[in-house]
Amino acid sequence: MDEWIITRKQKGIGILILNRFKALNAINDLFQRQIITILKKWQDDPSIHAVLIKSSQKKAFCAGGDIRQIANFAREGNYKKALSVFQHNYQLACFVAHYEKPIISLMDGIAMGGGIGLGSYVPYRIVTECSILAMPEVMIGIAPDAGTSLIFQKAPGFTGLRAMLTGQRLNAEEAIQLGFADYFIYSSELETVLSELESNNIKQVLAPYKKENRIDHGFLGQIKRVYDASSVDMIIERLMGSVYEWSRKDLLSILKACPFSLRVAFQAWHRKLYNLESVIKRDECVINHLIQRADFLEGVRAAIIDKDHNPKWNQAPISESEINSCFDY
Repeated sequence: MDEWIITRKQKGIGILILNRFKALNAINDLFQRQIITILKKWQDDPSIHAVLIKSSQKKAFCAGGDIRQIANFAREGNYKKALSVFQHNYQLACFVAHYEKPIISLMDGIAMGGGIGLGSYVPYRIVTECSILAMPEVMIGIAPDAGTSLIFQKAPGFTGLRAMLTGQRLNAEEAIQLGFADYFIYSSELETVLSELESNNIKQVLAPYKKENRIDHGFLGQIKRVYDASSVDMIIERLMGSVYEWSRKDLLSILKACPFSLRVAFQAWHRKLYNLESVIKRDECVINHLIQRADFLEGVRAAIIDKDHNPKWNQAPISESEINSCFDY
C-alpha cells in the first residue's frame, strides 16, 4: 500500500498531505483513522500552532466517502458496514470543525461529499481556479450529507436549495458565494503564498486573497421565482416554463436525478437545523434509509461502475410518509 498521508512541518505549521492517489483521496475507515491520529498528535505538540491540509495531486483534494466500498457493502446486504463509511466521514468533519488549533484547507481540484466535510468547516478555506466543489448525491440515489445542508441553508436566497437539487458543480467563485470557501488564490501563486505562512501570520498572509460572497440580486430574484416552491414537482413545472438562460440546464440535471432523493433533499433544506452536530445526526439517519433503497445501487452502477449515466430509477409514486420516515430518528 502506498503511503496515504505525507506530513511535513514548516514554521510552526503541520502540513498534512492527502496521498490516496488512485482513489482521489476518498475516505474510508483506515484513511480517516490515519488523518485523525496525526491531527491528535499535532494537537498535543507545542511546536505546532496550526495545520494545513492539502492534496498531493492537482486533480482532487478529496472525492468524499469511498462510494465503491459503500456500494459493495450494500450489495452484500451489510448496511451497517455501509453506513459506517459515512459515519467515519461525519466523525472527521466534526473533528476538524472543533479542532483546537487553526486549520487551513486547500481545496484545489475536486472536493465532494466528505471532502467538503474535511475542507469547509475549518477557519481558513482556500480554493483555486482548478477547484470544483459538488454534492452530487441526488445523482446516485442518496442526498447531500456530511453536514452540508447547514451551509446550503445559509447560502444566499434559494441558491443552496438549487445546488442540492441539481448537484451543481461549483467553481471557486460559486463556492465562495454559497459559503463553502473564503479565499481565492491562483494555483500559480500557491507555492509562494504557502511558503510565507507562519503560525502567527496566517490571517495577515491570506488577507489579500479573501473574497466576499456577493451574488447579483437580480440573479437571486430569478432563482427565488423558480425554487421558492411548495414541492419538487412545482419547481420542475416552473423550470419547464422558465425563460431564464440557466433554467434548461437546471431542468436537465433535476430530471436526471433520483426522484426520491430530490424530495428528501428538498425536505432537508426546508427542515432547518442550526449546528453541525444536529445536521450530522440527521444525515446519518437519512443516509441509513437511502442506502437500503434499490435506487442507491442503481445510481452507483450508472455513475461509477458502468458509467452509462442512464440510471433506471424507481418510478413508483412517492408518499409523504415515505419521505418523512427518512427523518424519523
